[in-house]
Amino acid sequence: MNRHTPNRSRSRFRNRSLHTISLTVTLALLAGAAWTPSAMAQWQSDTLYRVLDEIEVNATKNVRALSEVPGRVGVISSEELSLTPAATMADAMRNVSGVNTSSSLGFFTMRPSVTVRGLSGEEQSRTLVLVDGVPINNSDTGGVNWNSISTSNVKQVEVYKGPGSSLYGSNAMGGVINIITRTPTEPFSASAGISYGTFNTWRSNLSLTGRATDGLTVHLHGFLTNSDGYNAVPDDERTEPDFSVPQYIEDAGLHSRVTWTISELAEVTAVYDYFQNERGEGIVIVEPGRYRKFDMNRVRVGVRGERNAFRYALNSFFQREDYFRVSDRGIPGQNYSRFDVESDRDDMGVTLDLFHDAGATHAITGGFEFKVGSVDGGDFYQTSEDEVINRGKMRFLAGYLQDEIRLLDRQLHLLLGLRYDYVTFYDGFFRATEGIMFRGAPLDGYNNENIESNSWSTFSPRIALRYNPSNVVNGYASYARGFRASILDDLSRTGIFRGRIKIANPELGPETLNNFEAGLELRPFWRFSISPTLFYSDGNDFLYFVAREMNDGSSVWRRENVSSVRMGGAELDVRYFVSDALTVTASYTRYQSEIRSFPDNPELEGKELTYTPRHQARAMLQWRNPLADMGLTVHYKGSQFSSDDNNAGGDGSPEIDAWTTFDLMVSRRFFDSFSAALQVIDVLDNRYLETIDVMSPGRMVHLRFSYDFAR
Repeated sequence: MNRHTPNRSRSRFRNRSLHTISLTVTLALLAGAAWTPSAMAQWQSDTLYRVLDEIEVNATKNVRALSEVPGRVGVISSEELSLTPAATMADAMRNVSGVNTSSSLGFFTMRPSVTVRGLSGEEQSRTLVLVDGVPINNSDTGGVNWNSISTSNVKQVEVYKGPGSSLYGSNAMGGVINIITRTPTEPFSASAGISYGTFNTWRSNLSLTGRATDGLTVHLHGFLTNSDGYNAVPDDERTEPDFSVPQYIEDAGLHSRVTWTISELAEVTAVYDYFQNERGEGIVIVEPGRYRKFDMNRVRVGVRGERNAFRYALNSFFQREDYFRVSDRGIPGQNYSRFDVESDRDDMGVTLDLFHDAGATHAITGGFEFKVGSVDGGDFYQTSEDEVINRGKMRFLAGYLQDEIRLLDRQLHLLLGLRYDYVTFYDGFFRATEGIMFRGAPLDGYNNENIESNSWSTFSPRIALRYNPSNVVNGYASYARGFRASILDDLSRTGIFRGRIKIANPELGPETLNNFEAGLELRPFWRFSISPTLFYSDGNDFLYFVAREMNDGSSVWRRENVSSVRMGGAELDVRYFVSDALTVTASYTRYQSEIRSFPDNPELEGKELTYTPRHQARAMLQWRNPLADMGLTVHYKGSQFSSDDNNAGGDGSPEIDAWTTFDLMVSRRFFDSFSAALQVIDVLDNRYLETIDVMSPGRMVHLRFSYDFAR
């Protein structure tokens, strides 16, 4: 199969899929026109109507009704998630407009990337991810281990689109994703689930929650995953001898939380998360073959309280990720070599948020943040005495202030925010022994055992306005400035990256983004809403991988500050409650992103950013009925580039093909506590490429049984 040029059958299939999405939206519009005034009046008191107006989010660090937030926020509720056919939390994020999920192996992807608003799809570090308000991006790679988040332990997901740096600082340049875990609601509850499916995949989970006393609650959630996996190497990419094999999975996770309410001034929460993740890379030259293993520990201790118009929240957190990888190349008996990668990635910090409601008009929020991130890693050769060592640290100091102003009897909401960040890179170290060569180039030529420290500071303002003149129409407009400091991996590590040498660049400065956005909420009748959004961004000193040719003709990669980039786009969200039991949603996103100016490398000017599809669309139908509940989703992802010069392959074909998938879930509850569900991912078995050399798994079928008990 040619991975670059779409064949005719694919084109016809893609066109049919787009027609399906269009037809779904059109039928929703036509059906809504038939509603009578009496039906509308009845609907005003209906639960589903209240869903639209009473969703509460933490987008401003204050709990607010969604209709009061001057910005675009995507929300996935636990009820919606329960009928979403998604193998992982990262896959479930595809259902939010403006979100780009890069999970080239589907369920088997080691480190999925979830980004917002067209900021290069494999750059997780531009989108901040929070779990219960605490950041989990690591400072070394900027990444997030999405596989550590169990979908069955999620209460709600909130996606704040556009720069959130005025509140959250670095990593929030494109947006913020806040994952809120479940909390006990009953004196005692228990749930368990087990599923089996394609590729001999077993998944199980167990949750126990309870209240020991009126003020003490305990929550435990654990999960296990095992799978034989599949061979992800396309047939036309295989070589002789062929060392490719299926990529297996062995995952185990635990989430534990204790909350003790002492008084209204002191509620203490202690959280411990553990996650162990081992995944085969699909290559076995010599046993045990290539694989990666992540051992992760997260600890959070928080105290919060309130009295009268004042509230506070103090959080301390620590995260350690021990990363191990077996990497080898060559042929046994000829040029075989193996090295093991070991990295300790630590992130810790303290945040203090203070809140004051100054009457009915002002809600003032302020706070401070201190965070330190570090990496201590290396490549340790097993076939020689060679080694590569890299170290580095980052320190973040910040303070912010925000005022939410409510005017005109709460019809007008004005938000003013400003944050100051001071970031320091220090203790950088890189050393490679003399014998390490890559394609004839010695790595020890890049040794620097005392990498120069560097510091940066920046202000991140935000101003946003929302006007709600009626229930039929309201809108907002905003300006926000985002920033991101570089990751440690780019500042201090030289090594092999995607088959080429990646050179450290300790002189990297932070990147900034000026974002302008406007959106509307239209509700022509009670059951139907439509939300269009336009956004435009100018990025300066944009951090971007660029291929450089060396004097000997070889090429290396280096992260550089591109002078400027520009990004623009549009989103359209539609939601229609056909009845109390049937909901149809659809969305379309259009991106346009390119390098506008790069004097040091002018041939890249006008090129589009990598892994940023021009078009994305999705449609979702969720139907709850006495016979069985059903969820059906359709996802379309447009073509995209995989290289900075927009030429992904040696044959001159510049693009990765567009693709469409259909996913299905059918579930049925038996008695009061037992349920069964059938989940089919990629119903039509439309195997696709999301990166240039890795094929998706195709159709996967899973049958799940679960038990829920509460008293």
